[in-house]
Amino acid sequence: MNQDELTTKTFEILEATGLNWTVSKEPLYTQDGRPTETFGMFRGDTGGWLASVGNRYTPMQNATLAETMVQATDGLEMSVTHGGSMEDGKKVFLQAPLPDEYIGRSGVKRMITAINSHDGSTSVGFGSTSTVVICSNTFHKALKDAGVQRFRHTESAEQRLNEAMNSLRVAIMEEEQTMDKFKIMAIIDLKDEMAEGIIKRILKKGMSVKSDNPADLSTRKRNQLSALDGAISQELRDEGATLWGLFNGITRYTNHIAAPKDRKEAYLMGGEGARLNGIAFDEIMGWIEQNTGFGMLVEK
Repeated sequence: MNQDELTTKTFEILEATGLNWTVSKEPLYTQDGRPTETFGMFRGDTGGWLASVGNRYTPMQNATLAETMVQATDGLEMSVTHGGSMEDGKKVFLQAPLPDEYIGRSGVKRMITAINSHDGSTSVGFGSTSTVVICSNTFHKALKDAGVQRFRHTESAEQRLNEAMNSLRVAIMEEEQTMDKFKIMAIIDLKDEMAEGIIKRILKKGMSVKSDNPADLSTRKRNQLSALDGAISQELRDEGATLWGLFNGITRYTNHIAAPKDRKEAYLMGGEGARLNGIAFDEIMGWIEQNTGFGMLVEK
């Protein structure tokens, strides 16, 4: 891809994803005009404040992220087609689709996702995002090894591209492993005692439910548990009484009940929804490792 093609493709992605804006790092002063060592991050299009950062923080522009992703996916039979911003631009993401899978009773849309922040909270992180078509449940799984999942804003263009290409390949490999794990979930029937034990562990880790006695729970917590029970029951009917159905019950709850409508993507990609979904995934795969013959296929 030559420079003109790269520039054109980058612009098209920025326009299509609503990311065709810049950020600026500006010094902050006290009310009486004295300089500070703190800087403000601002959106170039709206002027909106994004965060306060230190003097060593170096922003990465959306165009730089898009250009890097275009170059990294070139030759991998992938292209960046989706993206957007979260929390008024504090975080941005770009996604490149992989071929669809079919698991259980539904197709699964698959994406490799790169997330960057303009609030100083993170470098560029990679992960996989899967969406079950029949119910639109989305599960985002960030790569765990920080050494391969991120590249720093301060890296040179060549270093950035090399890290991005490496991270993409790792993300694709881990995403394929996640699909294999989903397929294992889909063939293991769910027994009542199994479901009860797994759900209790998920609740204790993910929703701070420390008591089995309903009388000890607040009204809000009881309502949450009732909604979760309804979501799981619905998915067990739709996907079948399997561990895959159970997992989709958790993601139905986070996607369609618990997620705030005004920041759903942030909730599912890095907030409480992502945390609860991750706990459910780990607990179910942990049970499979300990109780079935699929243990050798389950990677920590």
